[in-house]
Amino acid sequence: MSNKHISEGSTVLYGVSKAHYGAFGGCTPFPICLKVVANYMGVDLDYDDAMVLSGAAFRLVWDTTCWNGGNVDVLLAFDDPTTVFKSGIEALGYKFELLGRNGSASAACPDHYVMENDSKNKDVFIAFIKEHIDKGVPVIALGIIGPPEACVISGYREEGEVLLGWNFFQDFPEWKGSLETDPCGYFIRRGWYEHSETLGVMAVGGAGPLPEEKTFLRDTLCLAAGMMREHSVRQFAGGLSAFDEWERALLDNPQFPKDAPLPMLMERMMCQSDAFTMVAEGRGYGGMFFKDEAEKFPEYSCELMEISSLFKQEHDAAWEMPKHHVSLGMGEAQARALARRENREAIAELIRKCKYFDGKALEKIKALSERMG
Repeated sequence: MSNKHISEGSTVLYGVSKAHYGAFGGCTPFPICLKVVANYMGVDLDYDDAMVLSGAAFRLVWDTTCWNGGNVDVLLAFDDPTTVFKSGIEALGYKFELLGRNGSASAACPDHYVMENDSKNKDVFIAFIKEHIDKGVPVIALGIIGPPEACVISGYREEGEVLLGWNFFQDFPEWKGSLETDPCGYFIRRGWYEHSETLGVMAVGGAGPLPEEKTFLRDTLCLAAGMMREHSVRQFAGGLSAFDEWERALLDNPQFPKDAPLPMLMERMMCQSDAFTMVAEGRGYGGMFFKDEAEKFPEYSCELMEISSLFKQEHDAAWEMPKHHVSLGMGEAQARALARRENREAIAELIRKCKYFDGKALEKIKALSERMG
């Protein structure tokens, strides 16, 4: 509370860690934001644990209709787009509070889908934000600036007409020009509610029941199985089926025409990089989690170590992909390398390898969750 600055119509929480791509070595916005908020509240939470307890570590999504830069969004992991958010907050032993909104122009959350506690009333949104900021708790929002990814709201001014905080896109050239910046680095955003990609706000609510460790393990296994199984969310393939769609798209020659314009190739490179990240980062942290759990539960250690080993092998296979498009970078060299058929065939073979390990891990996960009851 020593960093809580209050003036007329304004409360700003200073000292909130910056949420950005690469923070804590991570690439997934919601787990980064969850760690930022939890740590500010005094809750000990590492990024790798945030990835696992939210379920983000187990996802893979691919749009079956086009090359979609939104594939990586955690909103697409389940039919209920709040699953990742709810799982992450409740696993910390707190109540999940969400205020959602429909009518937003977003491929991730189309107009016909209404998030729970739906409201189009700006005053309701402002009251929600002010209530939690005034208590000294930063809020997690979707949108505010740029795409509807998670960001952190750490303060408000002018009775909520202006918001401050950290957003993953605040320094992107296409957004930075319309923003002011607080001396501490926070964005200063007016017109946040009118932004078409502002989908909702959520908060770490009051203390709830902290899951017992064995229950938490079982619930995590069930969450992982739900994400990794073959399923679809509207036009998006999820889990094992996403590997097939990813491979199909890469090997579709008309999608990589001769003399293709660079923007087209950059779009495909971004989707490839995002899919790689979901598998390499996610399964890497998943493998470490199950290895740690094996030490806590000797009676399940054999199965947990098998799952950990399969995820490690999948992680290692995924890391073979970048060498077939020069490197992990997102430049012209990488995009043009991806366009070459021989490189895409090599990556497709690695996708099949990753799917094999993912499928075997899923079998072990389902068997262990059933054994645990």
